[in-house]
Amino acid sequence: MLPNVRILIQNGALGSVAAFADGVAAFCTTGVAVTDKIQIADPRVVFSLEEAETIGITLAGNPTMYKVLKQFYKRAGTGAECYIMIVADTMEQTEMLDNTNANGVKKLLDFAGGRIRLLGTSFLPPGGYTLTTTAGIDADCYTAMTNANVLAKAYADAQMPLAIIIEGRAFTGNAANLTDISALTNDYVGIVIGDDVSGASSCVGLVIGAAAALPVQRKISRVKNGSLPISSAYVGTAKVDTYASIGLIHDKGFITIRKFPTLGGYYFSSDRLAAGASSDFSKLARRRVINKAAVIAYSTYVEEVDDEVLIKEDGTLDDGVVKYLEGKIENQINLLMTANKEISSVTAYINPAQNVLSANKTKVVLKIVPVGYNEAIDVELGFDNPAIS
Repeated sequence: MLPNVRILIQNGALGSVAAFADGVAAFCTTGVAVTDKIQIADPRVVFSLEEAETIGITLAGNPTMYKVLKQFYKRAGTGAECYIMIVADTMEQTEMLDNTNANGVKKLLDFAGGRIRLLGTSFLPPGGYTLTTTAGIDADCYTAMTNANVLAKAYADAQMPLAIIIEGRAFTGNAANLTDISALTNDYVGIVIGDDVSGASSCVGLVIGAAAALPVQRKISRVKNGSLPISSAYVGTAKVDTYASIGLIHDKGFITIRKFPTLGGYYFSSDRLAAGASSDFSKLARRRVINKAAVIAYSTYVEEVDDEVLIKEDGTLDDGVVKYLEGKIENQINLLMTANKEISSVTAYINPAQNVLSANKTKVVLKIVPVGYNEAIDVELGFDNPAIS
């Protein structure tokens, strides 16, 4: 070998991690197979409505999937990564979201390999379908909600966390009959009531699209996001403009559509999930924040699995090990979340006195301070007489 100077480029010194796909979405809806294009339970990934059309997702052939994708790309924009799968119209949302159903949503999530962070489902019943209305909407929606939460928890435990939005179908128009899902514990799942057309469906695609286009901490109901890209809005068959119980639908824990007296257009009422105020994750934004933090924490610490850690003479963790492990996660959360104003701050704490030699594990306590929200603004308005003080 001739004498020479070699320059060896080193990689990995910055300690950064890959960008996180916070807004990757998915939809599972009823549909029909299209010869040589898409089949039942045939998961695909698309990046535009036009691309979906080339594989058989058309208004004429697969109207349910076409509708949710059209709504999704109106808000998320062309180029957004979206996983899709159609199922037979005999499969209701409850069955789609059953974690034991190998040909339901589970197949779509596994196909995506953990990339999906937002999932929506929609169901168009076949002819002759017998609608069972329970508590103001199709009874299937409530059982689907329970299944969805079980499924989401299972995938969170497998380090693939996501949030799920279910179509609130066949709203009867009577908000008083709705179950108060805000008192439940399904904090991975939300149900939307309302659409841009009159009828039994709801705008799952619009909700998921709005969330996918926003940073994780941002509520889909934030007024500064701008009005929704729709020209009309309905809850069931009633126009939102004249429907008197939008507030009650919201209070029952559902996501719906509203108007403001001084603003043009339509807005989401909230980003509610089916959980009570005692849950830290009763809002979609809070669920998305903690899901992102969980993914970062796993990605950061998986590199440390089975590594050696030094122990001091008294049997406790070496101070350098403690500082290293605390600093590693804080740096990553600060880089990927705090710097983007997705959270307010983060603190990691490792008790140096824990017995790693016996337990063969190190416990890390990671505390995140989220951002707050101006959900209500009270203005005390009155006259003032300067002469009376």
